[in-house]
Amino acid sequence: MKNVLFAAIAATSFGILFNVQRRNLLFAGINGGLGYLFYSITVAKGFESYVGMLTASIAMSVFAEIVARLRKAPASVFLAVALIPVVPGGAMFRFVLSLLEGDYELAFTYGIQTTLEAGALAIGIIVVSSFTKVLIRKFKQGN
Repeated sequence: MKNVLFAAIAATSFGILFNVQRRNLLFAGINGGLGYLFYSITVAKGFESYVGMLTASIAMSVFAEIVARLRKAPASVFLAVALIPVVPGGAMFRFVLSLLEGDYELAFTYGIQTTLEAGALAIGIIVVSSFTKVLIRKFKQGN
């Protein structure tokens, strides 16, 4: 639970750095904590880290889309800074370090892990964003 709080604080801090409006800053921070919570629960249940990244990105994207409609702001305001606590930076660092040390087999392993994690984040965002656009289009056609 402590890490979820730290993730929310990190997302909020990056929100300040990226000049997110004060009225949206709290929601961006909550979204960062929410994403880390979903990631932690998924990994604790025994799933691979990239599955955790996928569930986290779906949860954060859904939250961002809902809050964006309520706050009349772009979803990216709530999503961009929220992704920072779950970005696979550690695996990327180990990938580059292994390359520099000449351990290409380990570098390949970390490279695959980083690619899977980053791809899972992107897929989750794309799926929710596309689904939201379809829903909005259907809703507007129905009225």
